[in-house]
Amino acid sequence: MEHDPTILCIIAVLVVIYLIWRLCGIYWRLQHVPGPFFAKFTNLQRVWWVKTGRAHEYHRQMHANYGSIVRFGPNMVSISDPGVIQAIYPSRAGFPKGALPAVFNTQDEDLHKRLRSPIAPLYSMTNVLKFEPLVDETLRLLLKQLDDRHLGGSSFNLGNWLQYFAFDSMGTLTFSRRYGFLVQGRDVHGILEEIWTFMKTVALMGQIPWFDELWNKNALITLFKKPTGFGVLKIVDKFISQRLVRRQECGDLKEKDMLSQFLSIQASNPDVLPSAARAWTFSNIIAGSDSTANVMRTIMYNLLLHRGTLNRCRDELLEAESRAGLSQPCPTWEEVRDLPYLDACLLEALRLHPPFCLPLERVVPSGGLTVCETYLPAGTVVGISPLSAMETAGSSKDEVTLLPVLNAPPSSSTVDVRVIDPGTTLDLQPSLFWQPPLLGLTKVTVPTYCFLISAGNRHVLFDLGVRQDWENLPPSVVSMVQAQTTIQNPRNVSDVLDSDTSSPGIRSTDIEAVILSHAHFDHVGDPSTFPPSTNLVVGPGIRDSHWPGYPTNPAAINLDSDIQGRPVREISFDKTEKGAVAIGSFDALDYFGDGSLYLLNAPGHSVGHMCALARVTVSPDSFVFMGGDSCHHPGVIRPTKYRPCPSQACHGRLSHCTSQSDSESFFTLSPVLTSNYAAALKTVDKIKELDALDNVFVILAHDNTLRGNVNFYPLTINDWRAKGYGKKTRWLFCKELENALESSE
Repeated sequence: MEHDPTILCIIAVLVVIYLIWRLCGIYWRLQHVPGPFFAKFTNLQRVWWVKTGRAHEYHRQMHANYGSIVRFGPNMVSISDPGVIQAIYPSRAGFPKGALPAVFNTQDEDLHKRLRSPIAPLYSMTNVLKFEPLVDETLRLLLKQLDDRHLGGSSFNLGNWLQYFAFDSMGTLTFSRRYGFLVQGRDVHGILEEIWTFMKTVALMGQIPWFDELWNKNALITLFKKPTGFGVLKIVDKFISQRLVRRQECGDLKEKDMLSQFLSIQASNPDVLPSAARAWTFSNIIAGSDSTANVMRTIMYNLLLHRGTLNRCRDELLEAESRAGLSQPCPTWEEVRDLPYLDACLLEALRLHPPFCLPLERVVPSGGLTVCETYLPAGTVVGISPLSAMETAGSSKDEVTLLPVLNAPPSSSTVDVRVIDPGTTLDLQPSLFWQPPLLGLTKVTVPTYCFLISAGNRHVLFDLGVRQDWENLPPSVVSMVQAQTTIQNPRNVSDVLDSDTSSPGIRSTDIEAVILSHAHFDHVGDPSTFPPSTNLVVGPGIRDSHWPGYPTNPAAINLDSDIQGRPVREISFDKTEKGAVAIGSFDALDYFGDGSLYLLNAPGHSVGHMCALARVTVSPDSFVFMGGDSCHHPGVIRPTKYRPCPSQACHGRLSHCTSQSDSESFFTLSPVLTSNYAAALKTVDKIKELDALDNVFVILAHDNTLRGNVNFYPLTINDWRAKGYGKKTRWLFCKELENALESSE
């Protein structure tokens, strides 16, 4: 039989025209949505992205290149703006699921409701808490296995053990029995490998769902190829059949696990599909176990990576333990439900590494949808990847301020800190130390705090204040003092110690070292009143820049007698030094070598300026920060974006006279009395970070608001947190500013 070539040509032309029409239709339908070129015609690049195992990185790059709405395929659009989540995933019906393949899945909203509604109450917190003892039992087994196998110090993969724990926990909740992962310390029956293969297949097929029907769910193909997830299904079927047989033989069983609840729901509800219990159980094994393991691994990895966060989380738990007690070794949900930092760690883990990092696809319903100022016609597949959304601030999201982290190495050692107020006062001219000027604030009378720090029988002083015979300072300093300030009631710190008749009975002869924050007259005091055996500890560069002193050097601002006949140790903050460590944003040195006292490199105000940070309690950790002359007024470090000024502190005229927002400090440093202004500003920023932490009490050497509001020598200040000194004193300076404004009227 011969074929008319004309007819064949016509058919060929019609086919080509149809293909061109379809191609153009596909292209033009979403041609207004930006995206990579090949996405207009094929999903193959989506398949490739997933195949590489780095789809999330490609998605991130696409949104960085094209914006918050990107065409990923001929009919698929990805969105990264979290502000449209409610529009795409409404609680009401109307946005059908995309064709994501699975063993049990449906785009039929009616069928989905019939599958999910009966078991929704089982996943309520009330019902889940009934299984808490079973989870605790599994957790105790995990701890025992880790102790038995690795207590000697051998390395191991914690991620694997967390995976085993998650699956055995879900097995206990679902079947009242564990799979055996924890006991055997390995993948039992290849379940994990089977699930991993299943997940990889689902991720690939989700980009070209028509191929899943052709390859994975084709009756002919399955004759020669085992379906994905078949191994897990066999386990599900085995447990279900065993449970049904036992029910027939023994009647009502003692197990009150989720499988028993699934079977009861199925038996009592004729509308439930015959395969429902199988589907529910399969989902528990696949989704429940794997997603839980994923979150636990993410939390533990990041806590171990970020030591400061781990310490802070631990401190919150220890504080809860000291406040109300925690069950050991497994605290209950009720005991830890109101720990905000623990909650934050969990939520941050979900943000950093969601269990599912591909777009959760939905189909735009009739009438179309406008999102991100872009119209999407009905039938368009649209989705938001949890990772993309959580990495995007979004137009409707508030700015996020991440709290700083102290990052101090863990230690069980503490020191006693006593704040010494010798009674000395100085009159400061604000314009020399901070700016801008404030009406009425032309002079501030301030104290000069020093600190007695005791580690057992070792005692050091941090700063010595003003020497009693300040008139004997070098002539250049005396002239400056007479021109710029007034000194009242000067007193040597050695006299304060030696005249004390109460506990602790520490004398000047007991002082091992005097640590100077810097070498200005109101901090150096009179070192000659201490024995020659008392070391003088100074910051980098001070030894050569300040000595020889007066009278050897007539222009010097320090005296020869300050260091004469005594050891002088100059601190180095080089990272190669023994005891060098980072504390917050500061370079630091562990002074005693046990984590109880750190000296911090705080340049700017003068050469070699140092601050100190003392650990005063453990379980939980709390610290006292000694700021020296990094700044001379608390209004330089407060408020901040971390600690905005509360309305009750900033009110009246004060709230109207400052141009700053409630998250900007009232003042900035004046450059007049700084050796390096840029460095001084950086030091202040670092102090602001420490001041944001609830477990750090920042004390500036000249903060007059502390007088009468905290314990002074001879009492320690170690219990500052328990007594609420941080909250009590933080904003007291605002009253001083308010009074100054009122006096100017």
